[in-house]
Amino acid sequence: MKAVVLAAGKGTRMKEITNSIPKPMVEVGGRPMLWQVLTALGRAGVSDAAVIVGYRADVIRDYFGDGAEVGVRVSYFTQETQDGTGRAADPARDFLRDGPFFFTFGDILTEPEAYRQMAEAFEREETDLLLAVRTVDDPYKGAAVYVRDGLVERLVEKPPQGTSTTNYINAGIFVTRPVLFDYTARLELSERGEYEIPDAIRMMIADGLAVRPFELADYWRDVGTPEDLEAAGEDAQQKRGLVGEE
Repeated sequence: MKAVVLAAGKGTRMKEITNSIPKPMVEVGGRPMLWQVLTALGRAGVSDAAVIVGYRADVIRDYFGDGAEVGVRVSYFTQETQDGTGRAADPARDFLRDGPFFFTFGDILTEPEAYRQMAEAFEREETDLLLAVRTVDDPYKGAAVYVRDGLVERLVEKPPQGTSTTNYINAGIFVTRPVLFDYTARLELSERGEYEIPDAIRMMIADGLAVRPFELADYWRDVGTPEDLEAAGEDAQQKRGLVGEE
């Protein structure tokens, strides 16, 4: 299986930390987050990865080269305009046309086993998109995921605190078929002025495609802020979840 990893952004919420490097190159456990992501994918059996670059692409290319160190053949594709996640993977469309692939981000950390289990679940039951979800007390900080009869029924972005009747939150990792690109091509700018991947997933649901949830029980962390980075560093010190050297 292949993967596409979004790594084009600067990460403005990281403040001065990303003044000279892309956000996915910020280190956790002595290695860039993108190293953690690609290495986990490789150990889960992913053979090829499309890395979407943009801001300071040279830093990523120089560090990873052809991907030999992380055990994945790496190809680079450029997001020319930083206009959201929705169309970020489109430059790699031809690269990903042959079959299902992982879609993830260079700042979302999880273990190889999580990717392995997702790939197996995708193959086990007919699915167009398998969406990783986490159980939280209140999904108001992300996208609330509503599930009915084993299918994702709807996604609600940042619902007001205390209003959700689901405890599932979008974990930002999924396995999908190339049909995804039929929907990213139809995206319109959101209220934030960006093309957003959850909107493509909503269109897939509306058209009756099979979008299923996968509850992620393994280690997971979305590193969006300096506070998240500090927490991920504590995880690394306690040897929780992150990929280690072999």
